[in-house]
Amino acid sequence: MVRPGAAGRSLLLAAFGALGLAAQSLALTFDDGPNRVRTPLLSPDQRNAAILKALKEAKVQAIVFANGIDGGDTPEGRAALAAWGEAGHRVGNHTYSHLRLADLAAFEADFQRCDAMIRGLPGYTRLFRFPYLKEGATLEARDGMRKALAEAGYRDAQVTIPTFDWLIDEHLRTRLKADPHADLEPYRTYYVEDVLDQADRARALALRLTGREVAHAMLLHHCLLNALFLGDLIHALRANGWTLVGPLEAYADPIYQQAPRTLDTGTSLLRTLAAERGLIPARAEGLEEAYAREKVRLREAGL
Repeated sequence: MVRPGAAGRSLLLAAFGALGLAAQSLALTFDDGPNRVRTPLLSPDQRNAAILKALKEAKVQAIVFANGIDGGDTPEGRAALAAWGEAGHRVGNHTYSHLRLADLAAFEADFQRCDAMIRGLPGYTRLFRFPYLKEGATLEARDGMRKALAEAGYRDAQVTIPTFDWLIDEHLRTRLKADPHADLEPYRTYYVEDVLDQADRARALALRLTGREVAHAMLLHHCLLNALFLGDLIHALRANGWTLVGPLEAYADPIYQQAPRTLDTGTSLLRTLAAERGLIPARAEGLEEAYAREKVRLREAGL
C-alpha cells in the first residue's frame, strides 16, 4: 500500500471534517523505560533528559512503561523514572523482565516485581502494558492475568497505533556505530512519515470499526531515535490534525473497555477487534509480517 503524502492526508482530514467528526486525538506512550543501555551520540541520562525536554517544550503529558532490566532497577534507573513523574508524566508497569506470558505464575510474579519497583515513584499509575502486546497463548494464562490485573487495581494499557520506532532505532544505531558522522536527516524524515502513516491507518480503521473518533494510544519506545526526533514527531502530528492528550484521558475512551476474545494478539487493539468482527481478515498481517515488510522498506530507503 502506498503511503499518502501530505496532500493525501490533507484531503483525508478534509473528508472526515465534512462528516462533522471531532478532531482526532492520541496519547504518547513509551515502552521499555528507562533503557540504560549505551548508544552512540547520547548517554542514558542524556537520552532520558532529551525525551523529557521534547515533551515539556510541546506541553505534552505522556506515560513510560518501565522494566527492571537494562538498568531499570538501579539507583540511576529509578532516578530516571522518577524524573518522569516529577515532570508530571505517568509511570506504568511493563513487567520486570519483559517476559512473554507463558507460565502464569512466573509472569504474575514478574509483574508484581515491577510494581514493587515503581510503586513509590512519583507518577506511579496502575496501567499495565503486555510485552510484545501478547496477552497469553492459552485461555488459562490470559484470563488468569486479566484477573490478577483487576485484583491489583490495574488496567490493560492497550495500543491502537503501533509503530516501528524500535526497528528504525536499531538501524540508526547500527549506522552510527559504523559512521559516527552519518547524516541523521534521512532517519528523521523516514521516522516521522512512517508514524504519520501508521496514525492515518489506525484512525481510518477506528472510524470503520466504531463509526466515531476514538482517543488513540500510540506505542513508542524509550530510545535514541525519540531522544533525537520526538519534537519533530510531535510537531508533525499536530500539523496533520492530531490533538495530543494525556494517557488517562485517552484510556477513558470506551474502546479500551473491550476485551478481545481471541488469543491471536500481538498487534493493535483495533486490528484485533476488527478481525473478530470480520471487518478485516483474521490474519491480514500479523506482527511478524508487518516486521518483515518494514525491514524491506527500510532497505529500499537506504537505511
